[in-house]
Amino acid sequence: MNQLDALMAAIGAAPALPGARCRGRSHLFDGGPAGEDDEIRAARIGQALGLCHRCPALADCRRWHDALPVSQRPVGVVAGRVNTTADRGQPPRRVVAS
Repeated sequence: MNQLDALMAAIGAAPALPGARCRGRSHLFDGGPAGEDDEIRAARIGQALGLCHRCPALADCRRWHDALPVSQRPVGVVAGRVNTTADRGQPPRRVVAS
């Protein structure tokens, strides 16, 4: 990990993830809108997980995600996992791959 990636990880920002399939698709990966229909939510999460599991940046994303304290992990689909506010006990925070 280079110094910039280490700094970004320390402040909880997503590192540069070349080729990340989440880029430009935050509507699929974020926590979703309040009151979202369960069927729509399931389809959105399924699509995000499918993209995530085939992502060339998955290994780097997982290392970043796993290094974060649970309280700093973004809500939504990240690193092939679904994080919820219940996991953190805090309101959602957005993350965008750079």
